[in-house]
Amino acid sequence: MHLKRLAAPPIIKVPRKQYKFVPRTIPGRHPLKLSIPLAVIVRDILGFARTYSEAEKVIRLGNILVDGEVLREPRFGVGLMDVISIPKLGKKFRVLPKFGRGLELLEISDEEAGVKPCQVKRKQHVKRGMIQFTLHDGRNLQFPAGSEMVKSVKVGDTFLLGLPGQDVKAIFRRVEGSYCLITAGSRMGLHGPLIRLDAERRYPAKRHAELESSTGRVVTILNYFMPVGDNKPWITLF
Repeated sequence: MHLKRLAAPPIIKVPRKQYKFVPRTIPGRHPLKLSIPLAVIVRDILGFARTYSEAEKVIRLGNILVDGEVLREPRFGVGLMDVISIPKLGKKFRVLPKFGRGLELLEISDEEAGVKPCQVKRKQHVKRGMIQFTLHDGRNLQFPAGSEMVKSVKVGDTFLLGLPGQDVKAIFRRVEGSYCLITAGSRMGLHGPLIRLDAERRYPAKRHAELESSTGRVVTILNYFMPVGDNKPWITLF
C-alpha cells in the first residue's frame, strides 16, 4: 500500500512532485505521522538504491538492522531513537529530531549503537504482581511490583536500554536539572537542561516546562520532551 506524496506526513522527507506515490508504513512501533518507511531511508535518505524495487531487495536480503534486529519488511516504520545498522558497511545511525528539519539520521559510534533511550508513556499493574512500563516505541517492560527502582520510576522518565536485549543501563528522571530533548512541536530538536517544571494543572490546561537551549530559553508542553541524561546528554545529539 502506498500514500500519495502530497498527502504523506511531513516527517517523510521526499520530493513531493517528482513522483506520485511513497510507501506507507505498516502498523508497528511508531505512529504513522512519526515514522519513516525503511525503504525511504534506504532509497531517499542514505541513497543506497535508485528505485523502490532496489531498496526492497537490499532490505529483503537482511542487510539492514533496526535496534540490532534484522528486518526484511521495506514498509517497516522507523522512528525516534531507533538505531539503524548496516554491518556490510560498518555504519550505524540513530533517528533523531533536528531543529527545523524533523527526523534525521545521525551517524553514531559502535558504543552508542548498543544503547537506546526509551521514554515511559504508561505505567500499570498487570498479572502475577508485576508492574508494566509501556515505552515510546511500543516496548513493554515488566518488573516485580516490590522493586524499589520500579516504585521510583514515573511516566515521563527515560530508560536507557541495552541493544539488542532490553537490559536497563540507566534511568533518567524528568526533574529540574536533567538534560532533555524536545521531540515534538515547533521546537522539535532543541535540547538543554530542564529549568522549570509546572505544578499540576486542571484539565484542559496543559503543563509546561522551560529548557535552556542553544537558542535561549524555550517553553514547551510537558509531553513534548524526554530526558536523555542527568546533567549532560548520554547520547550524541544534533
